[in-house]
Amino acid sequence: MDYLFAQSLSLLFYIITLVIYNRARKEYAGGKIAAAINLVMIFIGLIFLSDFADYFFIRIFHFTDDTVLIIKLMLKLAGLSVLFFGGLRFFVDAPDAAGSAVELNNSLSQSAEDNAPHSESYQENVSDPAVPGPKNNSPEIKTIGRYEIIKQTGRGAMGIVYKGRDPRLNRLTAIKTIRFIDDFDKIRVINAKKQFYREAEVIAKLSHPNIVAIYDVGEDKGLSYLAMEYLEGGSLEKYTKKNNLLSITQCIDIIIQACNALEYAHNHDIVHRDIKPSNIMLVEDGLVKVTDFGIARITASSNYNSGTHTGIIKGTPYYMSPEQTKGMKLTGPSDIFSLGVVFYQLLTGRLPFTGDNLAAIMYQINNVDSEPPSSYNSSIDEVILTILNKTLEKNLKKRYHTAGQMRNHLRLAARRINRP
Repeated sequence: MDYLFAQSLSLLFYIITLVIYNRARKEYAGGKIAAAINLVMIFIGLIFLSDFADYFFIRIFHFTDDTVLIIKLMLKLAGLSVLFFGGLRFFVDAPDAAGSAVELNNSLSQSAEDNAPHSESYQENVSDPAVPGPKNNSPEIKTIGRYEIIKQTGRGAMGIVYKGRDPRLNRLTAIKTIRFIDDFDKIRVINAKKQFYREAEVIAKLSHPNIVAIYDVGEDKGLSYLAMEYLEGGSLEKYTKKNNLLSITQCIDIIIQACNALEYAHNHDIVHRDIKPSNIMLVEDGLVKVTDFGIARITASSNYNSGTHTGIIKGTPYYMSPEQTKGMKLTGPSDIFSLGVVFYQLLTGRLPFTGDNLAAIMYQINNVDSEPPSSYNSSIDEVILTILNKTLEKNLKKRYHTAGQMRNHLRLAARRINRP
């Protein structure tokens, strides 16, 4: 009776373990965490068979005691071997994992702490010498693929941007490197890269005067890279400061051009996912170029560092749409909301939604109406206020459905403002 009671308790323990394992397997699909969970579960499974060997092999199959003892020893030895030899790779890869962990931690810290994240735009924006990077701890990069590197111009959470030259066409090019990190699982990284190249080919087909063109995609020195149109100019970040605001007419013109870019991309089923001042450039003659078009889509579609896997929501918190904070499927109106935040900031020098932490920002985005921009800039026309309110609608059905609708209303507002 005591034997049956002990076996019943063991069986209950294994059932509970199996339930926890199934939950953990879904939560950590892919990566070394999942590999470790699978390894431990195989070990527990072999020990489980060992514990119940008496029941299975004596009572059912009528094996001798000596035979059952040998089977039990073999099962336990197999479990220990699986745990030992399977766990070796976690220690063999430890140096690379440690370096990648530091890089991943730096990426998360940067996105969480920066009010206006470091620009990844393709203009002169030399990174802080204190920030660790290739220029400090590795030989200077002189070429990437066929491109000659002139200098580093920017640094972001995903990689480094260089000013380069294409020797074949003798033209300046922006080279954006992207380093893939995914719990240090090599197979998952390979799959993510394949998806990255497929998505990059789609993005490269976008051809619009308000979108930075992608010329080439490839891999060199362990880095995936995008070769893009190089532009002389600056991002909108500097125009979001209270003491450096543009005129309302200029702000409207910038947002109209950004709407043109979004409308074109949305018509091609491409959602930007990360519209913010540092991703919108103002170049010569007032031309606006939306940068990093599709970078967020590329990483999200490959499930690399996506919210479904690591709990990290892709995007910049202050510019997220309500549906983006909830991890919902994103469509064109999500970009429109983000553009509305940029518009508000250009007009006032302030962000419409702020907070001391990520949770507070997300709460405001979902539940709190922004202060009327006229509270900070009394010269803003009432029509502009109406457009902004519709752009920043939390209810997806009440927001602008297309960027073209927003653009058309802005054009009417511009005519009204410029009317003698």
